[in-house]
Amino acid sequence: MTIDTVTPDATHLTYKNTDALSATFKNPTSFKLLYFPINSNGATSREILTIAQAGWENLVPKDWGKEKEKTPFNVLPVLFISSPTIKDVVLAEAGVIEQYLAKRFGLMGNNEYEENLIKSFHSSAASLHSLHATTVAFIPDWEARKKAMEAFRDGPFTQWVAIHDKHLRDNGSNGHYIAEKLTLADIRTSNLIEHLLLQTGAECLVGIIERSSSLRRLRIEVAHDPRVDKWRSSRTYKALTDATGRYFSDPFAPVPKFLLFEDLLDDDNGDNDREAAIQLWARERSPESLTIGFEMPTDHPKDRELVWNYLE
Repeated sequence: MTIDTVTPDATHLTYKNTDALSATFKNPTSFKLLYFPINSNGATSREILTIAQAGWENLVPKDWGKEKEKTPFNVLPVLFISSPTIKDVVLAEAGVIEQYLAKRFGLMGNNEYEENLIKSFHSSAASLHSLHATTVAFIPDWEARKKAMEAFRDGPFTQWVAIHDKHLRDNGSNGHYIAEKLTLADIRTSNLIEHLLLQTGAECLVGIIERSSSLRRLRIEVAHDPRVDKWRSSRTYKALTDATGRYFSDPFAPVPKFLLFEDLLDDDNGDNDREAAIQLWARERSPESLTIGFEMPTDHPKDRELVWNYLE
């Protein structure tokens, strides 16, 4: 479930009663993940929580500009962890959250050596993600961003692919970094590749990835894992992916209101929520688009009529 929420106040971290807080980390009963309504640095944590079938809520900030100072570092994601005795213990920073969740749900290998290898591969993928964000993704001028993407391709991306191809080949080119099992390292690298391929000018990266049979195999193995496939086939994931592509095509454009339709289109929610969801979806479509076979976010018989009525 995705909830459009006012950011809970996590301005200050807690330094007292840490044994009890640690017990909550060890025996959590539910989670809330607060992140923007795109994939990016929220993708891996959402994927882990979903494939682990954890009890969790997917929160998005209602007004980030006014709420960012409520978070520990003025950035997202933030994870809120609850147990029967303590609610909403705060964990911040994407990499820390991902490693905590991965260890909690058995995605950090079978021993300390494997765990630290996984952390190394995870850190490398996260570093490349951050490098792209700081050197390419947020350049306002499209032509300058295209040139920056080409420099990213020819330098750090090509080097990163070669290094990771080597390590994957050392493990038998079986689509995994460690043995033959899905780990955080596989998930993070897979999400990195999917994220980069949604960026402006990403077509220049495709050939580099295609030349690495080991990375191609990893991408396939992760996507075909039944737990991952179920998540990535969901309306939620597809909506997040669509929003990610639109956002990074022009990060400086006004951000449209974003809701995930799987909740609002539930018949139990009534026609008001249903119509609101369709109207939000229709805002970025034109009447012409309705005549060329667009994909509706739902099969409900009254939804096409709602779209037409809204656009008229």
